[in-house]
Amino acid sequence: MAIKVERPPVAGGRKPLFPRLVRALNRESFFQNVLAMPMQLLLWFLLIIPTLIVLYLSLVAWEPRMGVDWWQAPFAWFRNYGHVLSDVRFWQAIVRTIGVVVVAVALEFAIGLALALFFQRDFLGKRLFTAVILYPMMLPWVVVGLAFYLLFLEKGLVNYILIHFLGFETGVAWYHYPAVALSTIILADVWQWTPFMFLILYSGLGALPRDPVEAAMTLGASRWQIFRYITMPMLKQVIIIALIIRSLEAFKIFDLVFIMTGGGPGTATESLSLYIYRLGFVYGQLSYAAAMAVLILVSISIIIRLAVRPLEYEV
Repeated sequence: MAIKVERPPVAGGRKPLFPRLVRALNRESFFQNVLAMPMQLLLWFLLIIPTLIVLYLSLVAWEPRMGVDWWQAPFAWFRNYGHVLSDVRFWQAIVRTIGVVVVAVALEFAIGLALALFFQRDFLGKRLFTAVILYPMMLPWVVVGLAFYLLFLEKGLVNYILIHFLGFETGVAWYHYPAVALSTIILADVWQWTPFMFLILYSGLGALPRDPVEAAMTLGASRWQIFRYITMPMLKQVIIIALIIRSLEAFKIFDLVFIMTGGGPGTATESLSLYIYRLGFVYGQLSYAAAMAVLILVSISIIIRLAVRPLEYEV
């Protein structure tokens, strides 16, 4: 008959009291979550909590002049949203802002792509010219807006050149006509943010593999064919990302409009951000402005989701 001998427990081989907890603490994901926790708390404090407050304000009828705190205001539920959807000035601001976004971003993309293709070759002073091109992007919006505002004054530099060098009898009243005033804002935005588009496209072109291009050149493809059938398809994801980021920034345009035209003449150049600002901080209609901001947030989120979807199928 075999005798079973029990071995003494090995030092360090003792089972933990809470094995699941120990395994969870030893996981790499737990350490990563601990490191990310401060940033998550900061996002909660700076983004999510203010967003919830704006959502609450959009559902109540509150103005600072009412004499009560915002959390004591009576609920209006979706009445503010109905007023927003029937606001003619709101729709005019949306159409005007979308027009600025389409024209400005299209020009920035075209100029930025042309510059990125040109800078793919080596030439003397390439680093210097690259730094010069990127310089406008480093300037604050306030500086750019003030500079272009002074340029297009009736006695500004642009009218001086038109009269003394190009033979115009009188200068152009740039800020008196809606279309002309809007074009000055678009010009300032294009000047400042074309470097951003150039930087993204230039980086994307530099990261593309050279083998398909060299193979096409060996087979006798022209530069246009290589650009159309090889370069652009490979650059598609970078282009979509660049257009999305820049369109979002352009849709929030506020500083240039506020400084250069103030939304005038009348409300002819008023952007959506400027209108929401005036509703909330000039007219004191904070609940109405909050409802408008929530509608814009939801709409933009849906548009971004649809725009990013093609990238998910290609990854």
